[in-house]
Amino acid sequence: MSVLTTYASQSARDSGSPASSNTGLCIFRTDTKAIEVSDGTNYLTYNNDGITYDFSGSNSHSGVFDGSNDYFDVGTVSELNSSSDFSVSAWFNLSAASNFESIFSGGTSTSARAWVQIPSTTSIRIGVNSALDDFTVSTLTVDGTQWYHLVATVLGTTATLYLDGSSVGTATCLVPASTAFNDVRIGGLNASAFGGNTRLFNGKLDEVALYNRAITSTEVSNIYNNKIYVAPTAMYRLDGGVTDETGNYDGTNNGVEFSTTDKPY
Repeated sequence: MSVLTTYASQSARDSGSPASSNTGLCIFRTDTKAIEVSDGTNYLTYNNDGITYDFSGSNSHSGVFDGSNDYFDVGTVSELNSSSDFSVSAWFNLSAASNFESIFSGGTSTSARAWVQIPSTTSIRIGVNSALDDFTVSTLTVDGTQWYHLVATVLGTTATLYLDGSSVGTATCLVPASTAFNDVRIGGLNASAFGGNTRLFNGKLDEVALYNRAITSTEVSNIYNNKIYVAPTAMYRLDGGVTDETGNYDGTNNGVEFSTTDKPY
């Protein structure tokens, strides 16, 4: 059983991020009726909406993908399969000219799959089942220096893309099949739904979050500006490994390395 070492009033949280000596600090916020617990750098907030992850205090690593054979597998994300809506959030940095760089994929066949990829330096793709939508974006920098934040959401039959906190547009899409989130892979297309380990990401990814709902524009802004994630289904900070912050869907690493110097913030 975990032990909370200290209890404090709300005023302690208001003073800013906790010092490392305050690991285990537990705070009850009188304004939101939530409980916040410090790990020495960041806070986890427990409330009626689930666990909120506040990563504004630190970012120690990013994941490095070589575009050849680097990815990590997650397995079946059952909460996404049981929902008709989903979201994918990720920070990305392209190291080479974009050639269908895949951030996320899942599914069992061409008629039961979902994916997000960057087919070119001027477009980002959201795919559901056998159909796809390409969203036009500004020219993406591909010299390995520029970080971007992407969120792709599907709500019913509407797909929405956000880049750096702002909406790029919407499109009509299909409703994900009930097995679209089997064999989930980060950094490439999975073998089950796409016929092979193809179109792997070439660059860096960080803080990849999956949701079993379409997050709102306010939530997107809060991630981009404040690094706060409300109740993700799975969350990969890529802090030297492919562990799921929620504890439910740890990944299996296949060649991904980690950088301590090149991060989005």
